[in-house]
Amino acid sequence: MSKEFIEKQKSILLAERLRVASEITELKKYPKYGDGIGEDSMQEIVDYENNISIEEELVIVLAKIDKALKAIENGTYGKCDRCKNNIESSRLEIMPYADVCVTCEE
Repeated sequence: MSKEFIEKQKSILLAERLRVASEITELKKYPKYGDGIGEDSMQEIVDYENNISIEEELVIVLAKIDKALKAIENGTYGKCDRCKNNIESSRLEIMPYADVCVTCEE
């Protein structure tokens, strides 16, 4: 992979890291829809519980982004964790934090 491609991916990963971290912060806030009585209160609880599961998924994505950024630092970005072959650049363009190639994913 070219140095330009890796730098582009690093920029994308850093921007995505900021976006995901910001979204996690927002999801941690308890929603306030009304005076805490009736349907508003129930909707707050439902939305908060939904936010918890979304937050858990985003924490996983954030860890993958951090792992990809570390791989860039180590010079191992774009190598499959399983077979050690190069991950397809088209896959990395779609999912810059991918850590396995298409063959190993299947």
